[in-house]
Amino acid sequence: MAATAVHTLRLLGVAGSNKVMAGELSRLARRAGLRPPPDAPVKEGLGALGYAFTPELAALATRYHRTSARVLWDLYESDAARLEPLYEGLSPLVEAEAREVFWSGAGISVSAFGVQDFAAGERQIVGTVKNALIDGARSRGLDLHVAPDEPDVQLCVRMVGDRVRVSIDLAGRPMNQRGYRVHGDEAPLREDLAALLVMLARHDARSEALYDPMAGTGTIAIEAASLGRARSLWIGAREPLGGRLPALREAFAVKPQPLFADTRPFALANELDPARAELCARHAARAEMDPYVESIAGDCFALEPTEVFERVRARGLDAAHGLILSNPPYGERMDEGDPRALYRELGRYLRGFPGWRAAFLVANPDFEVAIGMAPRIKKPLSNGPLRGYFLMYDL
Repeated sequence: MAATAVHTLRLLGVAGSNKVMAGELSRLARRAGLRPPPDAPVKEGLGALGYAFTPELAALATRYHRTSARVLWDLYESDAARLEPLYEGLSPLVEAEAREVFWSGAGISVSAFGVQDFAAGERQIVGTVKNALIDGARSRGLDLHVAPDEPDVQLCVRMVGDRVRVSIDLAGRPMNQRGYRVHGDEAPLREDLAALLVMLARHDARSEALYDPMAGTGTIAIEAASLGRARSLWIGAREPLGGRLPALREAFAVKPQPLFADTRPFALANELDPARAELCARHAARAEMDPYVESIAGDCFALEPTEVFERVRARGLDAAHGLILSNPPYGERMDEGDPRALYRELGRYLRGFPGWRAAFLVANPDFEVAIGMAPRIKKPLSNGPLRGYFLMYDL
């Protein structure tokens, strides 16, 4: 049995996101002028990419990459199948660690996911890795302590095949927790998944508007505007923990600015419920996207296409083309009722937008028949536990 040090930047996303995640990082790297640019990533399953690690690429991804759920710095791998050899393999690697990822007085926290196939429980794995980190660091004169609530270094343990991988979570939290949603918002769509939908629909914020007719609290519209500007993910005082690592302090030292500051996107968010429409406006303001996101309340089918076109032209964009992107109700909640009538009405409404595209994330098998059109693109894409599809139509 053996444990080895590794040095990989790992992007994790939902299943089916590999191509989009790679495309987004390549776009960001070009705009940021990274030299050399990142090599082609190594794919790992349907939702993980591995890149040769550099501090600059790590900082860029942690700050700006909106379609990933986590950005990790892989440090160690072990083929140990039991706790004792796992500890015995990891502690000498930590003792020999020369990458300035730990320092005396640092608080650490360790979490685990995807470790069901290991011959011990999750808590035992976490405890063993913590002990290996603390004991290994102590052997080289560094005093680490456990700080589960406010760590300086957040580590995660997961299994990849039959190997245990130990990584630093460079954000320190799931990447979808941007900070612009207010407490109590129960939006059904995570921010990283909303960003993925925008990328799959190939929205060009420089030349076309985005319209979400069933916007909820505005996640799709805000993510579209933020992608168009390439704004940093983190709001207010939320800073990624990776900037605390001595090895990355210089790469994180410069205050992040929008990478596409010359782009002025426009996203129109319509929501039937006035309270949720008001939350959309608040979220856009907290995300500093309120100049680019317009929130309105009302029945979308009462909002004539001609009025949508007028709002688009008022923003200096061509209304002859654009993107409708939404996550319509699936009929999962009792108050939603049977959504088939809604889908049929949506199909009729879309015919008022010739030259536009329309895309949806749906988890109701009745949608395709009820909307009355054949999609140009149909891609499996789940929303949490709900198995669904990304569907795109030419109108």
